[in-house]
Amino acid sequence: MDEAAEAAEAAPGRGPRTGTAVPVLLSAVLVDAVGSGLYMSVSVIFFTRYLHLGGGQVGIGLSVAGALSFLALVPTGILADRVGPRRMLVAAHLVRAALLLCYPFAADFAVFLLVVSLLAVADRGASPLVQGLFGTAVAKELRVRAMGRARSMQNLGLALGGLAAGAALVPDSDVAYVAVVYANALSFLLAAVLVTGLRGAEGPPGGTGRADHAGHADHSDRAGRTGRVTGTPPSTGRPLPWARRLGVFRDRRFALLTGLNSLVSLHVTVLTAGVPLWVLAHDRLPRAVIAWTLVLNTVVVVLLQVRTTRGVESAADGGRALRRSGVLLAACCAVLALTGAVPGPAAVALVLGAVAFQAFAEMYQQAGAWAISYDLAPEDRRQVYLAFFGLGNAARNTYGPLVVTFLVVRQGAAGWLSLGAVVLVAGAWAARSCSRPSPHEPSRATPRGTPQAPLEETSQALPQETPPLPVKPVSHLPGGTRGTHGTSGTRGARRPPGSREPHDRRPGPRS
Repeated sequence: MDEAAEAAEAAPGRGPRTGTAVPVLLSAVLVDAVGSGLYMSVSVIFFTRYLHLGGGQVGIGLSVAGALSFLALVPTGILADRVGPRRMLVAAHLVRAALLLCYPFAADFAVFLLVVSLLAVADRGASPLVQGLFGTAVAKELRVRAMGRARSMQNLGLALGGLAAGAALVPDSDVAYVAVVYANALSFLLAAVLVTGLRGAEGPPGGTGRADHAGHADHSDRAGRTGRVTGTPPSTGRPLPWARRLGVFRDRRFALLTGLNSLVSLHVTVLTAGVPLWVLAHDRLPRAVIAWTLVLNTVVVVLLQVRTTRGVESAADGGRALRRSGVLLAACCAVLALTGAVPGPAAVALVLGAVAFQAFAEMYQQAGAWAISYDLAPEDRRQVYLAFFGLGNAARNTYGPLVVTFLVVRQGAAGWLSLGAVVLVAGAWAARSCSRPSPHEPSRATPRGTPQAPLEETSQALPQETPPLPVKPVSHLPGGTRGTHGTSGTRGARRPPGSREPHDRRPGPRS
């Protein structure tokens, strides 16, 4: 960590609200990831071996769950803006724990469909909630860096959970599978306890605050200078109107960046579907390469994700990070296209080199996505904006396997090059779109319809040492009395600076 980051995190004005918030949040992320990694490795086996569900039933259930989680993401964000991300994240952890406890009794397909759908909704909604909570727990300039640390911890936890799942698969018994499911439920309970203790790190819910046209500028900038918890406008108890809550759907620039980020994030599908399919289609490549690529990606992200967030704070920084990610992913695709024309050992080296490019593309894409979604989201509607931005990732999980499979399996090397061209253009387009100023930055002009501050607030905001205004002499008052406006005209009386005696015939200053 550089000196500026250390100084910001150690700011004396921060207090317990943020002094312990980041370590606690990182601990919760790690616990969650260990349980998830443990469960993901055995979930399909648990469905088929313990619940005795058919492969078609499992596929239908997972597809329905994915669609419902996609539809529920934005409503979850709207609710989180109303009640706060901490409360919603605690609720999501508890719901996931309760549903996992019900899994061993979901042998009926209808019950399985209900449980897996609700679990997917809670899983999908947790990610923007974690990001939103980090946004209120650290200063503005440290948000992306904090998310980088969280992602490193998440990858570490998933790897540790996967290794532990390998030991659970050795007995190949129903008891072991149920124990894994309950261990994941326990991890969610522990994460909920950790997040519950962050009562001071959230502040009042942003969605109940007064509509602030300048968005987050005043609050976040002031917080960034003082080191206090950021991102929560003052609450007046009035909920935002629905037109403002759903304003994200009218934000064309944000929607465009959501789609472009979704395309650049195809690095996920390249690693999990494209590379394995490419290896399986070439007999001279050993099957173990698939596992090696996953290990290489995990190690690189755990060690270097935080470093790639340096200098990435604003939306413009995020756009440049997406452009760099597109270049790196295009290089990955180009190297993979070459592997079909070289001998076995060289092909293995090229595959591993391509995955190294992919890992750096992943890290820069994540840093850019965090910066863009933080910087362009108004503080009073941050959660719904983060949830909307997450729709791109959810959509990628749907179209990504279809696109990559078609390009890799049907088109071969030409397909890799085509995919590289797509992400290259998407990254460059995102950088260009982010080069414009944020629409939520403060403006000198007050737009029509902006709520005005009360008179008392305006008067308190004026400087206390404002000098008295110069008074214009009046040569002829009604009734023929000469003097100065606002004074009695009596000779020798104290007059404001700049005023003149009644006999002074020189013209006064222009008003």
